Amino acid sequence: MSLALIILRHDWRRFLPALLSVSFAGVLMLVQLGLLAGMFGTVTVLADTMAADLWLTAPAVRSIDQAADIPANLAALLYSHPAVVGSETLMLRDASWRGSSGTPVPVTLVGISPDPAALSCPQALRASLCGALAEPDSVVVDASEADKLEVPDDGNTATTVEINGHRLHVVGVSNGLRSIGTTYVFLSRQSLRSLLVDETAADTSSFVLAGLRPGSLATTVVTELEALLPAGSAKAWTRDELSGQSQRWWLAESGVGAGFLFSTVLGLLIAVVITSQTLRSVVLGQLREYAAFRAIGVPPSKLGAVIVEQSAWIGAAGGLLMLVVVAAVSVMAARFQVPFALQAGGIAAAFAIGLLTAIGSGLLALRELYRLQPAELLR
Repeated sequence: MSLALIILRHDWRRFLPALLSVSFAGVLMLVQLGLLAGMFGTVTVLADTMAADLWLTAPAVRSIDQAADIPANLAALLYSHPAVVGSETLMLRDASWRGSSGTPVPVTLVGISPDPAALSCPQALRASLCGALAEPDSVVVDASEADKLEVPDDGNTATTVEINGHRLHVVGVSNGLRSIGTTYVFLSRQSLRSLLVDETAADTSSFVLAGLRPGSLATTVVTELEALLPAGSAKAWTRDELSGQSQRWWLAESGVGAGFLFSTVLGLLIAVVITSQTLRSVVLGQLREYAAFRAIGVPPSKLGAVIVEQSAWIGAAGGLLMLVVVAAVSVMAARFQVPFALQAGGIAAAFAIGLLTAIGSGLLALRELYRLQPAELLR
């Protein structure tokens, strides 16, 4: 066992605050990133959970929640492309929801095809809920919005509600279809049209979706469709392009995204400073022990290697503890339906930042070590 590990094992209580500091910094960073990604991920929940490979939107749309009408007959134009195996329309309409208390709640109605294999059927509804929407005047809501919409989320969905003055009934409660921008209520396109006052709405759609043949390159098809579409009628996106553009818009151009990103960066800087100072104080607290090593002839370079190795072990152990804590936070977030999402890249970055901060703090403390003289033992 190396000298660094022997010291860590023997005097672990002294190093415990430094380890917890490294772990705290990583947890703070990952929780902030997870909440940020989870929040913006809810904006694109429709694109991310539907099976469509291509999306047509109005030309000015920069985020999926900013839907504007386009001609519904563009679905036939999409289907004429040899790589397209199916196309559908997807309708979104703002509405007023009234539960048992009569309090109006603004919602967004999502008119989909009541077929589990449809392009517009979200993954969370494919088991049974899409088929249930074939019943006239039936709707599905997400469990995360159940309290706000006065709908029980315990499976007892025999609830009658009022939407735009029409009575409908809830036939199911989904999970994982929450959106930060609005409250989605799912129903069939036929049920949605029965709620519309404007009769010309049947000729328009919020989106047109398309599925591609296996092996087709979505970006190539998008380029070819842009040439086929009438000028100014619509814009074609791949699913990933629309999802990414929507999240970038919320992050860069909405006040919510800028404020949340600022708090994330500020929290990370504070955590790094606290970690650095904690580790440096631990090293400086060992100066008398290192002075004893200097007195028996151990060169400063070897003592410096011991300090750096100690810092690396503290950073690695703190990173492992960070992963355990973040896993627990993720489970709690899912339990309380808080949007939380982490990617492997973010976890690796947090681990690396914690490790580098620990090693860097050890390197900063070497200046005091090189100034150290054996006479320190006499003080």
